[in-house]
Order: sequence, then C-alpha cells, then structure tokens
Amino acid sequence: MPSGIPSNGRRRGWGWIAGALCALAICCALTPWAGAAEMVFPQPTAIQPNVKFWIDAFSTYSERDFIIHDRDRIDRVYQVMHLPGVGDPSREEVDYVNIYLKNKYTAMLNRLATGAKPADLEEQRVADMFKGESLAAYTLAAQNLRVQQGLRNRFREGLLRSRYYRPTMERIFRTAGLPPELVTLATVESGFYSRAKSSAGAVGIWQFTRGTGQEYMRITRWHDDRLNPETETRAAAELLRSNYDALGSWPLAITAYNYGTGGTEMASSEFGGDYDRIVREYNGPHFGFAARNYYSEFLAALYIHQNENRIFPDLKYEEAPPPPPVRTDFAPPHHGRWRVRRVMAHHVRHGRRRAVARGAHHTPVRRHRRVAERAARHSQES
Repeated sequence: MPSGIPSNGRRRGWGWIAGALCALAICCALTPWAGAAEMVFPQPTAIQPNVKFWIDAFSTYSERDFIIHDRDRIDRVYQVMHLPGVGDPSREEVDYVNIYLKNKYTAMLNRLATGAKPADLEEQRVADMFKGESLAAYTLAAQNLRVQQGLRNRFREGLLRSRYYRPTMERIFRTAGLPPELVTLATVESGFYSRAKSSAGAVGIWQFTRGTGQEYMRITRWHDDRLNPETETRAAAELLRSNYDALGSWPLAITAYNYGTGGTEMASSEFGGDYDRIVREYNGPHFGFAARNYYSEFLAALYIHQNENRIFPDLKYEEAPPPPPVRTDFAPPHHGRWRVRRVMAHHVRHGRRRAVARGAHHTPVRRHRRVAERAARHSQES
C-alpha cells in the first residue's frame, strides 16, 4: 500500500468527494429552469427596459392605474396616474384619462422645447430625463406619447385560468419538440380565455385569425376548431415550430407569431437576423409598437410565471373557475327540418308578395261586399 494518507483517511477523502459531487448533482437538479429558459429565450440588452416595463404593467399596476410613457423609449415614464374608485374603469373614464394625460404632457414638452426653464418641480423632473439631448427631442417626445393601462388583475385571472390548460398544452409542445415555456405565450395572447375574440377577428386562447387558422385547422361557417383548446394548441405548436425553422431563433419566431412569418423574414434578411437591430431600426410596414414589444411581453409573462408565488402569493389558495364547455359546431339541430322550414317560409313570403301585387290585401268580407254592391247597381240600371 503506498505511503501517505492512511487507508481510512483515503476513504474519508473519497467519501467527501462523492458527497460533494452528489450535492452538486442535487443542486443542478433543483435549480429552477430560469437559467435554461434564459439560454433558449435570450434577453438582449436593447429590450431589458421593455421587459421591466411589462413586468410592472402585468404585476404591479391595476386596471385603475395609467402609465404615460414614450412609445419608443418605453422606460421613459412620465407619470403613473391612479384613477379613484373600484372595479374596472368605464370606457368614458379610460378615454378621459388618456386625453388628460396626453394633453398635459404634450403642453409641457412643447413648452420645454422652446427653451423655457422648468416652471415647477414636475417640469424639472421631466427635463432631467432629457439631459444632454437637444430641444428637438422634446418636440419629438410630445408626438410620441402613449398611455398604458395596468393589467395586474387581468394577468392574475389569466394565471388562474391557465391551471386547467397548462399541463395538456405543455405536453403537446414537448411532443412537438418545443420548449414547454412557450405555453406562456397564451397569457399574452388571451389570458388563457378560450372565448377571447379580438377586433381583428382573432379567436380563442391562441388568437388565430381566420386566414391563418385555416392553414392548420378546420374553420367553416358551421365549425371552428379555434374554440377547441387542444386543437388550437396543436396548431399553435405547428406554427411556432414552422416559424423557428424558418427564422432560426425564438426571439424572431415569437415575433413572427404576432407580425407574421413573411414580414419577420424580410426584417431578418435586412439585418442579418440581428433581433436587437430589428427592434431598434426596422421600419417595415405595420411593424409598430405591438410587434416591437411582443417578445418583451412574452419574457415579462415568463418571469412572472416563474415567480408566481412571490408576485401573487395569495393565488395558491384560490380555485380557478371551471372553463366554459368546448363548442366548435354551430350547425342548427335537425338540419333537414330547418331547411324545409326555410323553403316553406320563402314560398309563404313570396306568395304574400304576389297576392299583395294582385290586390289580395283586401279581406274576403270586403271583396264580397264590393261584388254585392256592383250587382245591386247593375240591377237598378237595368
């Protein structure tokens, strides 16, 4: 036996090393998948302020809070105004706050653009945001104001609803070879509300428009697969997989889910696939605020989901409301009878029209009376 460490010392040494390796393995196994998610879904420096903005909008500010900020430099927040009262504000209240805040800061920025000194502490606070910039920056900022309503309550409701759908959706995404974290995108799209419908006609949890949806699902006058959560999730997985294969990165593939694959491919080819530059410099058609911020919103939603117990600590004690029943068919029952009724109604309507055209709107009693009157006159004349 070689000299040096005694045999029992070597055993203790090997035992310490084995224990350390075992502890390291356990630590790796218990490490949250946030690190892995960060590698799959990178957070470029250019959008970090945007991600922070959406984390606050989703988790800090309620529906009665209104954030007025710069549309391009989204972290340039001028004010967060709280509207007194309870519950969701009315459409009139939302419009009032939007007009008030925009008029207030348009006037302030335009005044500072003239070179005037700040009139009060609030104007001084705004002026401090523009240190080192020219007076023209004030004028541009006055034209770039945007108001964002807080979304904490709606986001929280979406997290509750997601409990019914996440296990199945994540299984579908894994089967399709996709990161299961992508399911969080449904929070941004609809808050996991299966009957959501946008002003553009997008329907369901995954908000497929009719045109795009028909490429992956059956959508007719009497049937709509977009209202079946499992079917539309498979379609979303197929679309996201296709986007990733075409564009080569998740920031671009996720952006394409909002902006469209063709448009994102054009942006990618112009800037060599550099997502940072696309967000900052691309000026393609309809590549506006929503498309520029879509990936940032996804990252913010993913962060909140990862930290749900800390951000919404009371959520674990609540039960989610049962989801509405799935109904994808709209053809009326007894289709044959319904068609017969339509045909009969058609003939009845047209028969009445023809009768009216012939003067048949007179009642039989009146018609007989006129016949009798004519006969009496005829007998008197003869």
